[in-house]
Amino acid sequence: MNLTDLIWFLGTFIGVYLFYLFYQIIRHRKYKPNKVPVELMLLIKKYHLDMSKINYQKIMNLIGLVSAFDIAFSATFVMKYIENIYLAILIGTVIFIPLIVITYSFIGKYYVKKGKIKNGYKKN
Repeated sequence: MNLTDLIWFLGTFIGVYLFYLFYQIIRHRKYKPNKVPVELMLLIKKYHLDMSKINYQKIMNLIGLVSAFDIAFSATFVMKYIENIYLAILIGTVIFIPLIVITYSFIGKYYVKKGKIKNGYKKN
């Protein structure tokens, strides 16, 4: 990895995070059960998170950081190693989906470990 790759990664990371910050975090400052972003809904359903115990701004910020990392990592990898655009799209998708599953599971497990789950559910 050289300096150009690092600059590409940081530029992508910052650009995606700022977009997410303005589009999701600042626009929706309070938790509204009927207007939950799909990323958060995935975590709530899978890990039985109790949003009354979780600071909405903090979890959305964390989701934004993780999403920006996922996109920046896969974009940097694809731009560095794949020259064919069609193959880059295919491999980028193949890399991106498991990366999302893995990084979002870290967020879910973090909140489960902190005890931010609904009453009646056990920590796994």
